[in-house]
Amino acid sequence: MAAEGTLFGWAFGDPGREADEAYLGTLRGQALENALQEAERKGVEADAATAVYTVVDDDGSLLNHGESGRGRVVVRCTIRVSGPGAADLHAEGPMNG
Repeated sequence: MAAEGTLFGWAFGDPGREADEAYLGTLRGQALENALQEAERKGVEADAATAVYTVVDDDGSLLNHGESGRGRVVVRCTIRVSGPGAADLHAEGPMNG
């Protein structure tokens, strides 16, 4: 059995459009692309079919979004990854690793 782990991808957008489902769909696509790029950087295989999305906001989250996420709608995409080193990758908190 191949080693498995998880990674995050992120997308940041206009908080005034948080109720716009089409806009959130675009952000989901960006977050998935970010996760796939992160998997490539880490040299693991990503399974896009396992993508799970979460809309995160400063008020309802314990995550610190830092400057890039402050005052913005944040979409997080979690994907499963496999291959050498994947078992060491865990999407926890705001970081991968």
